[in-house]
Amino acid sequence: MKTNFKLLVLYVLTMSLTCTAQKIKPRERILSAQSEGQKFEEINLFNFGKNSRRKQRIKIPKELKNYELLSLSSRVMGRFSNSNSSPEAMILPLPNKSSTMILQLVKVSLKSDDYSSKELPSKQITKPLEITHYRGIIKNESNSRVAMSIRNGEIYGYISLDDKVGNFVLGKIKGSNEHILYEDKDISHLNDFKCQIEKLHHLKAPKELEKKSKQPAANAGKCPKIFFDIANDVVRDKGGASAASAFVEAMFNQVAILYNDEGVNLKLSGIRSWTSTAPFNDLDSYRSYRNRNGFNGDLGHFVTYNYSGGVAWVNALCGSYRYGLSGIYRNYSNVPRYSWNISTIAHELGHNFGSSHTHACVWNGNNTAIDGCYQTEGNCSRPGAPSDGGTIMSYCHLNSVGTNLRKGFGSQPASVIRRSINRASCVDSCSDNGGGGNGDEVSCAGVNNWAENTNYTAGDKVVYNGRLFERTGNNDWNDLGACSSDNCYGVDEWTSEANYKDGDLVVYQGNLFKRENNDWTGLGSCDNQNGDPCSGIDPWQENTNYQAGDKVIYQGKAFEWNGAEWIELATCSSQPGIKLNSLSKNNFKKIALNVYPNPVKEFLNFKVKHMKAKETKVSLRNILGKLVLTKQVNRISPGATVSEKIDVKALPKGIYLLKITNGKTSVAKRVMIK
Repeated sequence: MKTNFKLLVLYVLTMSLTCTAQKIKPRERILSAQSEGQKFEEINLFNFGKNSRRKQRIKIPKELKNYELLSLSSRVMGRFSNSNSSPEAMILPLPNKSSTMILQLVKVSLKSDDYSSKELPSKQITKPLEITHYRGIIKNESNSRVAMSIRNGEIYGYISLDDKVGNFVLGKIKGSNEHILYEDKDISHLNDFKCQIEKLHHLKAPKELEKKSKQPAANAGKCPKIFFDIANDVVRDKGGASAASAFVEAMFNQVAILYNDEGVNLKLSGIRSWTSTAPFNDLDSYRSYRNRNGFNGDLGHFVTYNYSGGVAWVNALCGSYRYGLSGIYRNYSNVPRYSWNISTIAHELGHNFGSSHTHACVWNGNNTAIDGCYQTEGNCSRPGAPSDGGTIMSYCHLNSVGTNLRKGFGSQPASVIRRSINRASCVDSCSDNGGGGNGDEVSCAGVNNWAENTNYTAGDKVVYNGRLFERTGNNDWNDLGACSSDNCYGVDEWTSEANYKDGDLVVYQGNLFKRENNDWTGLGSCDNQNGDPCSGIDPWQENTNYQAGDKVIYQGKAFEWNGAEWIELATCSSQPGIKLNSLSKNNFKKIALNVYPNPVKEFLNFKVKHMKAKETKVSLRNILGKLVLTKQVNRISPGATVSEKIDVKALPKGIYLLKITNGKTSVAKRVMIK
């Protein structure tokens, strides 16, 4: 519905938030922990000092150009001897060449409720080692990624930066108590892995996956459970079943953070450590054994040193082919190679979840390849290689550009993986909603409902069954989240400094508008909390003197008086019974909110005018939508102005939403704490 915007158009705030799902990435974990008031203890786990003598004593591969040898503080390491004493959140200084990386880490849980770890063939329960898993970021590097697992005397770490090809690896040097921090790109020439997916191992996708989802399908907040068998060669190398299990747990933490970045939450459901030679040595025999003996998980994965590369069936969930095998590496000249192992496991699991290689001729909606890092699989031309490195499902490690784990799976493979998981009937929902952002609300204002006979292209957004979806380049749908009941959720007010384009949303004088064809379309009142744009607006009344800004419902539509004429705002979802022939004015004034200073450091002042009800609720939410502060203001007389002050000194820097609810009316402002 077009709106006469003659006077209205001149005052609103730009909308920079489009409708995107909030995946719980490492940065969001840190922000969430800070907003919850978790204390980040500074843990000085490493002894600092010159290491030239240690470098002379310890054999280090000549290929490593820049590395740091680190000694652990046995006193501080004692904090991690028991999971109850290890910090929930911590700041960990990590020396790197001439500087120090400051890691911000939060404890995470990896295991499913039915997790078990046993030795085979004895079936004895594996004696657990105390190991604590963390994820987070490098301070002031919001797009970095850190996964770290700590047990008494040993650390397994993986660190990725946004602007670097390659990763930092932190691990214990074999035969020494020292740890090493190095860049894995220095030994990338060792990465000769090829995934052995032959045509034999491609399973035909179920019909519901072949359709490329003409119709959107909601994310179900599911958590695939991964079960591992550890070959005897790994068990012997690690010194027994307990140490081997801890090693696989640490690898799984690093694999899981890659999937978590894509909105997928993996759970570790079981480990079986073979203390003698396993009765299988390849994918076919592993499948045969596990199909006979069963396992508690959605995917079974066999890890061994005695295999070159990896192999897995594609589209394997919920069937008898739900298995993969990864040939992992021992240390290279005493140096651990965690990043290579996690890349291999993540790659093979990606096949189980339905993704082909990026050089396969199945992508882009026209059966072409995403990259040309290897000869194409199928009848399509070979494109170039990405200059900034390939993604997890690529073979870019085989040429000079390398694989950049920071890029994750890439949008199209990630979409296939999510779709496969969300539609798998055998995969259970997460007890914690998966950590993938599927429970977060998003603004669906101004987005049309899905229509069956419409030709959608990449980037188009639709609403279907109360959720927001975006069309992908692979002719599929990404589930971005549940539509918020707050009509103006995440939308900023208009500003004269912004250059608006079609599709932009703004809030003006408590109403929501969308830019279309160089004009503004009214979408309803921000006071709406139930999906009806007319919710909370009174019907027009005869013989009433209306003031500028007042809203009424008339003949099933919402109008606002701008001082000169009535502006049509929206069509009501349910029409009030009253129908009148003419509109006139009224003397009612609407609630108004003013906040200052904004941005704010210490104390946020706000003033609310024209209060209607006796009680007012004040709430402040962080960027994740989590309530961080609430306050009640009572004994308010009608029409009064209320001035209050909020202490925000203890809150982390960032963007917040201040919302004032007076009776049935609400008004909100974005606030930046600096």
